Amino acid sequence: MSAAGRLPEIELAPGCRVIADLHLDPERRDSWQAFERFLSELASAAPPALLVLGDLFETWIGAGQAREPETAALLDALAARVRAGTALHVVHGNRDFLLGREFERASGGRVHPLGVVGRLASGRRVLCVHGDEFATRDRSYQRLRRTLRSRPVRWLANALPYSWKRSAARGLRRRSKSAVAEKPAATLQLQPDAALAWAARHGAAFVLAGHAHRFRDEALAGGVRWIVLDAFGGERDLVVAAHDGLECLGTRARPGLA
Repeated sequence: MSAAGRLPEIELAPGCRVIADLHLDPERRDSWQAFERFLSELASAAPPALLVLGDLFETWIGAGQAREPETAALLDALAARVRAGTALHVVHGNRDFLLGREFERASGGRVHPLGVVGRLASGRRVLCVHGDEFATRDRSYQRLRRTLRSRPVRWLANALPYSWKRSAARGLRRRSKSAVAEKPAATLQLQPDAALAWAARHGAAFVLAGHAHRFRDEALAGGVRWIVLDAFGGERDLVVAAHDGLECLGTRARPGLA
């Protein structure tokens, strides 16, 4: 499906939670354990759904990763939450765009490669994407993004031995950090006109995104509200759906809301 194509739709009933950019890595125990606590605390809140706007994992290299002990335990915890009644929806990020059927089978969730449109109880529509598609001034990144997500590259990534994929992912990450450091800040920024164009394309009154790791909440033309979440653990890293809108909160600053 192209960027202009129809996205899948889900219900965003009151109480649904939206987070982004966790970058989970078993070698970074603080953030890993923070998410485990978040999942545990969801038991009391019992939200109808949890939506992750990309980069749930620092890297996802395909088949095999779900069987690593730490990851398998985390996927079991996600599956337990799904069995308890919280639907799980995960959008591809720029770090974990190989998430697929193996993750869905293990977690009980659904993966949405290009994003998803949420319907509030009032009927208003919320476009939910990772957000890197809005960095339209970074043309070299957009070319790389299209290449890495192409069918030939994805096929090759799934065909390679697991150890090779892990090594390749680490090398790509190092080069990515170096390239980002050399780019002007203005080139990396998410562009409001791109967010507005996507909102119009999907008939959305709200645009929800992550990727930038910096909270913003602003009105665009036509009354469209654009929210970019902090990375998980930041001050404004959580959106909770209401009947006719969205409330921006923080998993850290507001205990009990998780």
